[in-house]
Amino acid sequence: MDEEQAVPGPPPIQPKADNLVCPECGSAEVECLDWVRMNDNYFIGGNESMPAGEYWCPDCEVHEKPVYARDYCEEKGHTGTPCSVCGT
Repeated sequence: MDEEQAVPGPPPIQPKADNLVCPECGSAEVECLDWVRMNDNYFIGGNESMPAGEYWCPDCEVHEKPVYARDYCEEKGHTGTPCSVCGT
C-alpha cells in the first residue's frame, strides 16, 4: 500500500502595497476563476472583467472583488508595524 504524501500549499504572500486583498478582511489569500488549458495547465486568462461573485476569500468566506492593499489600508487603517496588509 502506498503512503499518502501531503501536497505542499502555496508559499505565504508577503505584504505589499500593490497586492490585491479582500475588501472585507484584508487577506492577500484571495482567489479568482481563470481559464487554464487542462492538459498542460497553460494559463489562457479570464479574470480581467469578472463580476465580484467570481472572487473568493477563504479567510472570511466572502465573494467580493479584491482591492489594492494600499487602498484597503487608506480606508480601514494599517494593522501593525510594519502593516500585515500593505507592508508599510
